[in-house]
Amino acid sequence: MTPPSDGFFLDDRAETQGVDWRLLRRLLRYVAPHRGLLAGALAALVLGTACQLAGPYLIKIVIDRHVTPRVLPGMAGWVLLYLAALAGAMGFLFLQMYAVSALGQRVILAIRAEMFSRVQRLPVAWFDRTPTGRLMTRLTSDVEALQELISSGLVSTIGDVAVLAGTAAILLWMDARLALVVFSVLPLLAVFVELLKKRIRAANREARRKMARLNAFLQEHVTGVAVVKAFGQEGKSDRRFDALNADYLAENVRLTNYFSLYFPGVEMLASFAVALLLWHGGGGLISGAITFGTLVAFLEYAQKFYNPIKDMSDKYNILQSALASSERIFQLLDTDVSPEYGEPAPRGRAEKARPAGRAESSVPAIEFRDVWFSYPRVDGGVSGAGAERPPALRGVSFALEEGRAGAIVGATGSGKTTVLSLLCRFYEAERGHIFLFGRDIRDIPRGELRGMISLVLQEPFLFSGSILENVASGGANVDAALSAAGVDRFASGLDAGLSTDVGERGGRLSMGQRQMVSIARALARNPKVLLLDEATSSVDPETEHGIREALPRVLAGRTSLVVAHRLSTVLSADRIIVMHKGKVREWGTHEELLAAGGIYRRLHTLQFDY
Repeated sequence: MTPPSDGFFLDDRAETQGVDWRLLRRLLRYVAPHRGLLAGALAALVLGTACQLAGPYLIKIVIDRHVTPRVLPGMAGWVLLYLAALAGAMGFLFLQMYAVSALGQRVILAIRAEMFSRVQRLPVAWFDRTPTGRLMTRLTSDVEALQELISSGLVSTIGDVAVLAGTAAILLWMDARLALVVFSVLPLLAVFVELLKKRIRAANREARRKMARLNAFLQEHVTGVAVVKAFGQEGKSDRRFDALNADYLAENVRLTNYFSLYFPGVEMLASFAVALLLWHGGGGLISGAITFGTLVAFLEYAQKFYNPIKDMSDKYNILQSALASSERIFQLLDTDVSPEYGEPAPRGRAEKARPAGRAESSVPAIEFRDVWFSYPRVDGGVSGAGAERPPALRGVSFALEEGRAGAIVGATGSGKTTVLSLLCRFYEAERGHIFLFGRDIRDIPRGELRGMISLVLQEPFLFSGSILENVASGGANVDAALSAAGVDRFASGLDAGLSTDVGERGGRLSMGQRQMVSIARALARNPKVLLLDEATSSVDPETEHGIREALPRVLAGRTSLVVAHRLSTVLSADRIIVMHKGKVREWGTHEELLAAGGIYRRLHTLQFDY
């Protein structure tokens, strides 16, 4: 496995060649906890194989001892034994399939759960670089390929090997010369299978790649359907989808064509072996070298000998597809989680960074000290010169005392939202320190950090469910949060009240209602620090006025940091921080900044003096 060079970018171009035993061993670790089911499946396989291999020999006995010499006494017992062998083969096959299916489902359950858990712990930068459609392909199609391997390939391949080896041993034991006739087409069959196997493997891999591209396109255009309609791009989207769909179809047709050659080809060579067997065996029967029962048994065993070969080659393709999928899955599972999920750094770093003589009581609630940060590239480029964007933050330093309301204002791209993202540890600062109540946030365990902070995003995201369920997902302080954010007032006008289903992504509520529910969800945790990122940027003036009136109740008694384009929402802030091109250029109260006549004064003039 070759991981992406920058440790984040999700690549779907896994190139598994041959059988990667390292990957196979790693897959088998997921099987190990269910060794009881595996042992049961293998036991059923061995007993079922024995019953299958006994059938043709019992036919030989019946023909040679009773049919040919016309001896009826005792034949019924052998016939019943033959029927018992058939029933045993079917019964053990059922037990084997049941055990293997249960094993496959449990293994896939574990893998899918581990993948989802890992996805939730990956850095935000990883999602910036990864198309959602490709990620969904990992969680669905690639996992299903592994399920097919375990349910249809793993134990079945062992069974095919057992049938093949057992049949070959019985044929050699019954008549070595006739056995060599049966085996005579094997070299030609091996060349034929190897030639097609390489092409089938390549087509399988390419089909999965094109399916990932198709899924990524579908996800993007379903999510952005409003934009597609607004710009009249339906026709262009149709053409792009048709092209991707046609590519995927062509690859599947190519794969189908190979299989259309493969199975008839193997069947033809097996039939050729049977024809040779009839020729040589018929001559031996006429000359008296073999019995009629032996010839019939050989014909049965020849069929049993070539069926596993045909199945094993098909299973090999399943194995190749599953290994390519497992390589992509393990690439995801091996991606480093966000640093916040690691062990906290050794305590003491925050205290060492604290200026000498600073009293504990004077420690700010939020403090940035010479913080630098650049967003990573989103194209999966290699690290090195030019691999990073220009710095989003350049030596940012500011402090906000506990219980105070702070605000960050500035032009688009000045670094306002980046400040909140770093404070939440969505990204890691490259240089400098960020302190929360005197502690470096890198020293604070993830659960504790998340419990101290609540964030309201610029674009509110609600989960499917009721209004009440969305607010309650934030914490236990639901009633107070509903009242403070004004959700109870607008919900009272809905038919189902707080039980109203918000729909996917909250689509059944207006933008302003979604934002108010998001604020209530943040308050339900009763956080020590509340962060609001452009909380009124996407709402109408009336809703903005309602949110602005609610803010004093929302912010009362807690430290808050509000990012805003609209200065009307931050006029009463205790400290306003003005950012420009990634730097803090001014700070102070509204009146102080107006009197200074700098950037804030210009922003205020643009918004109010018109």
